[in-house]
Amino acid sequence: MLALFIAALMQPQLVNVTPVSFNMTIGSGMPMYGLLINPNSSYVIYLNGPGVLYMVANSSLVVMIHNMVHVVNGSASLVIKQGESRVLFINHNNYSVYLFYMFQYNSSSEAFYSYNPIGVADYGVALYYGEPLLAYSYETSEVLGVAFIRSLNVTDVRGDCGVKAGDDYADIQLNSIVKAGDGYYIVQDVVILNGTAASIVDNVWNITSLNATLSNVMGLGSIGDFNGQQYYAYSRVIGELKTPFNLTLAIMVSGVNSAHLSFGYGVQGSLIWFDNVTLINAGKPSIIVNGSSYVEFGIPIDTELVLTGPVCGIWAVVKSVNATFTLLHRVNESYYPAPYTWGIGTLTGEAVANASALVSNGVNVQITGSAYEYPGPLYYYVPVFISLINGSEFIMVPKGYMLNLTLGRLITGNSSVIKRIEFVINETRIINSSSVTIIVNGPTEVRVIYNQLFEVKLIGLSGNETPLVYWYPKGYVLKLKEPRYLGLMVFRGYLLNNGTLVKYPEATLIINGSLTIKVLWGNEVSIGTLTVMYLVFPVLSLLMIMILIMLTLSDEGNRH
Repeated sequence: MLALFIAALMQPQLVNVTPVSFNMTIGSGMPMYGLLINPNSSYVIYLNGPGVLYMVANSSLVVMIHNMVHVVNGSASLVIKQGESRVLFINHNNYSVYLFYMFQYNSSSEAFYSYNPIGVADYGVALYYGEPLLAYSYETSEVLGVAFIRSLNVTDVRGDCGVKAGDDYADIQLNSIVKAGDGYYIVQDVVILNGTAASIVDNVWNITSLNATLSNVMGLGSIGDFNGQQYYAYSRVIGELKTPFNLTLAIMVSGVNSAHLSFGYGVQGSLIWFDNVTLINAGKPSIIVNGSSYVEFGIPIDTELVLTGPVCGIWAVVKSVNATFTLLHRVNESYYPAPYTWGIGTLTGEAVANASALVSNGVNVQITGSAYEYPGPLYYYVPVFISLINGSEFIMVPKGYMLNLTLGRLITGNSSVIKRIEFVINETRIINSSSVTIIVNGPTEVRVIYNQLFEVKLIGLSGNETPLVYWYPKGYVLKLKEPRYLGLMVFRGYLLNNGTLVKYPEATLIINGSLTIKVLWGNEVSIGTLTVMYLVFPVLSLLMIMILIMLTLSDEGNRH
């Protein structure tokens, strides 16, 4: 499996991502809720303690509780006192903030009332800087769940389906949604652990509609009924599993008209495909993840590898656990981790309490015993949003990925030049640098600030017929001033892009695109005009001379 992990780390995966915003409920048992808090607004919830409030926000939020002010930026947890508490979330930003929260209540006896399947789940939902939510989707033909169990000790809370309270049954489940034709199915590949004894089980549930049934199914198993809903199941004994052990679970789909579902497992070695199920005439199948949609019953379209209680919705308390989980999906001939993951599952009624999932290193998630569950997010890949002048692009890169950014050369078009000026990374300006290297440890926004220059061509400026070419940035205020007369030529106007005529010799233009300015000059001044112009000056001069003579004579008469 090491080669698969290296491939996943070395080859960033492109996925279909589209920014959307909506309320999302993740998990079973005590779920995690999503809230979109509008700019410069607040939201109130009421909680009955004691317990712990877990929060994950994609930007800074102010949280007021018990007359105390807390600032959440990323993930945080707050202790809630006994009784009813008013929690006020305040968004002082001028953009929306998406908040996930989960409240875990515990009684004075320390019995945990909130519980979930714990592990790694890909809901197609990623928190992203500057956006309320990122939803992405993809299809694959195969998913793998890899678990390294170092130690595990659980106790079951209640009994059902052959399990008694106090037993030590637990499940490791690989669960996916398969779309075949117009139908949707939950498919499960499950190892049931009872001390050191282990069995392998597969299940298929039709969730296309509320009363959907299973028909025309071929496999080694049979059709059963649970609470009025049909399901397909097959099981067989694996044998003894003593910790530590490596476990791989696999689900693969194929077919065109009929859907073929293959279930496999591997313990300390290669995969064994133990059951092949055919849904006759169901349509071409694919394993799907879609963060912007639900199926019947409000079930998210996700894939998950989780530690849970055993059968029939039983949940178990974890006394101790030390395990590493990895969720992979197939792209061509390689396997990749989920782009963005969470720590609690949904596609099963079983659950555990007193466990948590945290990213350890690389593409692995560490499962440990904990007083409180941590809901996530747990991301292998992180979203990077790159904003360029010719469009934007979302990519997913491995956490810890080294991203090299270079401003590069001018981009020259037919009549414009685009000059890159600086980077803005998560709203932090990086100036006076033509290149920068960043380590991507979380959702990252990269914007490149440009100065777009447009070609301005001047023809006939001050009588010069040689075109003059200048480059001005968009929005530049260009002031033109030509003489009214130039020798024997007279100014007739500025012709802009052979369309608009400006008749005044002093003009102000705002550059919004490439521009060609032709200065129009008229013909030589006519002879009649010249005669009038030249005769005006002698007449005015003679008049002034006569006035001066009369003034002089008058002055002399006064002196006599």
